Amino acid sequence: MQPKIVIPLAPIIFSTIVGWQIFSPVHANNLPPDTDIPEEVLRAEIITEARSPIDGKALSAADFAELVVNTKQQLDLDNASSAINNPKFKETLFLLRLRGFLKSVGIPIK
Repeated sequence: MQPKIVIPLAPIIFSTIVGWQIFSPVHANNLPPDTDIPEEVLRAEIITEARSPIDGKALSAADFAELVVNTKQQLDLDNASSAINNPKFKETLFLLRLRGFLKSVGIPIK
């Protein structure tokens, strides 16, 4: 009995889908303008010009990359020197060394 029910449903489903397509078309005014650059193209675009975050001067891509590397190195040096001069860092380092010594002697530490 089930095949008798399935066969009449196919034309009803087909006509419902076709009717929905006819009565709800996609309007052309909902599309982006022709001058709009697709996001996929913008994501793949290579940036060849940049501005310095320091003074706003125009930089080439190579100059900008060099500036980023130099800035990162300077920040790493500043962070390292400030960490070494921090008394809390020195105390933690001393306690870790003391713990390592006590473990090597055979004193159990939790």
